[in-house]
Amino acid sequence: MRTNSLFVKLLSGFIAVIVLLLSFNIVSYTFFYRNIRDEITTSSKQNLSHIVDRYENHIQSVQLSLVGLFFNNELNYLFDADRSVAGDAVNQLVKRIRDIRENDMLFLQDIIVQFQTNSFVVHQGGPDRLEALYANTYRSPEYGADFWRGLFQADFKLRLYPQAEFTNSQQLRQGEFFPLVLKSTTDENMYVAALLNADSMFRTFDSRTSGYFYILDEEGRVLFGSDRSRPFALAADRLDPDKDYVKADNSYYFYRKGGVTGLTYALVIPNAKIASQISRINVMLLVLLALALLVSAALSVFVSIRFYTPVQNIIETIQRHGPQAKLPDSKRIDELRFIDANVKQFLQTNLDISRDLRNQQSQLAHLGYIRKLKNIYTRPNELPTAEKPFYLVLFQLTMTGRFREMPAPEQERAMFFIKEFIGISLSESYPESVTLQTEKHQVLSLLFTEDEAKGVQGVLEKFKAVFDRDRQYGYLTVAFKPELVQPGRITEAYEETLEMAGRRKLLTETQLLTSLEPEPLYVGLSPAQEQELYANLQAGQAEHVMSLIDRALRRMEKDAATEEQFRAFAKEIVGKTVKALVAANVDIDTVLDRLSPYQDIKLCASTDEYRELFARLLSQAAGRIAERKEKKDPVVEFVLDSIHSKYHEDLSLERVASGLGLTPSYVSRYVKEKTGSNFSDYLNEVRIGKAKELLAKSNDPIREVATRVGYVNVTSFIRMFKKMTGLTPSDYRRSESGLHAEKSGNV
Repeated sequence: MRTNSLFVKLLSGFIAVIVLLLSFNIVSYTFFYRNIRDEITTSSKQNLSHIVDRYENHIQSVQLSLVGLFFNNELNYLFDADRSVAGDAVNQLVKRIRDIRENDMLFLQDIIVQFQTNSFVVHQGGPDRLEALYANTYRSPEYGADFWRGLFQADFKLRLYPQAEFTNSQQLRQGEFFPLVLKSTTDENMYVAALLNADSMFRTFDSRTSGYFYILDEEGRVLFGSDRSRPFALAADRLDPDKDYVKADNSYYFYRKGGVTGLTYALVIPNAKIASQISRINVMLLVLLALALLVSAALSVFVSIRFYTPVQNIIETIQRHGPQAKLPDSKRIDELRFIDANVKQFLQTNLDISRDLRNQQSQLAHLGYIRKLKNIYTRPNELPTAEKPFYLVLFQLTMTGRFREMPAPEQERAMFFIKEFIGISLSESYPESVTLQTEKHQVLSLLFTEDEAKGVQGVLEKFKAVFDRDRQYGYLTVAFKPELVQPGRITEAYEETLEMAGRRKLLTETQLLTSLEPEPLYVGLSPAQEQELYANLQAGQAEHVMSLIDRALRRMEKDAATEEQFRAFAKEIVGKTVKALVAANVDIDTVLDRLSPYQDIKLCASTDEYRELFARLLSQAAGRIAERKEKKDPVVEFVLDSIHSKYHEDLSLERVASGLGLTPSYVSRYVKEKTGSNFSDYLNEVRIGKAKELLAKSNDPIREVATRVGYVNVTSFIRMFKKMTGLTPSDYRRSESGLHAEKSGNV
């Protein structure tokens, strides 16, 4: 092999680099080996420091959460003579305890508020007696009832006790917990105890430790050990506070005292483990060094061959196609010069190809227009776009449910063909037109022409006949403003056509919009109608709800509301229905168990489809609410039966409560909690509902109707009727008469 060949020179260069890198690695290995023990020690101290910070911060967070219980106003009413008041106070305290307990990051098994009076305790399970709680729920030999009772005489503010195993009365294991006790500085007759999950805290705060972890109190007593079979073997007086670790009994003891709790945290790593780590690292480094040497040598040979072979092939190819080219003098490495001399002719060919490629810029032009539409900054002349006036046409496709049932690849394929069809159709009349897809269901065309807008409009009207053939899959909205757009105003023109497309009417056919028509005033439901909707839903009266919705839809049809306004109205009704379900304590999933109503709204293309959607949703919602209310409850059943049977009398909350032998305030709160409505609201709903039936079915005077439903004062009746329905009794009677006449005419 020639010593001056390209291959030999490359291989020699690679070997020189390998020798240099190998020398560097050997020096680095020597330095690293001398410092590895110190690095392991430093790493262990840092690891312990992170663990201590986590434990200290966690205990401080738990302390702050527990302190808030001392300032709970409900504590003042726990021993109130009025049992209902005391019961409410206990319920509120339990709710607060559960709220704190639900924070998984606190690792709390339970929070127990203990009172010396009557050995009374409150925890997440409710009120209990101290003896019963620690005999049935949290049983532990170390922490019996006498231990917890004795803490009332102990003098401390915050104390963490050793971990212990807790079981219940059936000897089922509850877990191993830290008892953390916080005493009040103002009331020595109570304290708060928290059971911290010791194992969960250790797994979270100390997941990377390879040794044994311990927590000691100020007296040197072990509160926690990661390995219960391995006790802490070092006496507490050997932990020098001026140091951060000691070596004893063939182990390294790393320790640190917490600044908040005063606890001592220790990490014990046997010397054998550190020696094992060093040995493994040494072996690994030596293996890596040998492997690197072998791989480097192999790669050097391989790369040299791979680099030289193409060069040799290029030379042979040039010689075959250019017999005049000869190999340079063998005394010099001139292979690359030889290639350079013969490749110049290829550069000229490349220039010719580049000129042809510059003529194929449609994709770049599309990108330029899209960036202008989206108002994305582009450097001048970065992307080619035509700088002349044009007509802007927006095609927006609204898909039906049948189209959305198609597989996603088929939908994408269909949109591609629609875009291609639009582009080809327009290019027949306007060869310089540019058609691009700006969104998934949106196509934009720029028509460069000097024709009048009437001609463009005539071309666009032809699309209606084509797309209306497939209305079962979708329909098209064509927004076209018959004005030439200057190149600098493309963003404003695009936004204006988008706004025009938003004026589309609720029709299942292709619509051509050529101007920005004023949008009809959309008011949705009035406050009174919203109250009527909510009241009827709460009462489970689906027919009344649909009557209200039907009137609103007919009004929107009459006002020629846009498709967007119908969707906004539908979303508003869905939101209010969900709110009513939540207020009635109904599981929403039992009503919304199929496709989301918000997805259904997107598929509605007519008022009839909206009516079907509302009928399905509202009937289910009203039915679930009615089922909820039909669940038997003696107090609620008595109250509701009294209202339904005596609504026409002078009925009051005091009268109904007297029949139950309860206080009016208690009955009011109870009914509100169970039904979502208070007594007076429910009574007025029943009375106004009966009044609406009388007004619709009879010609009795308003005063007589008021008397028959329990209103002594006709003025109060009219005021309440208008508040709940948005109409006066006379207006309501006329509207119902008109509705019946309209239905009769349709029949």
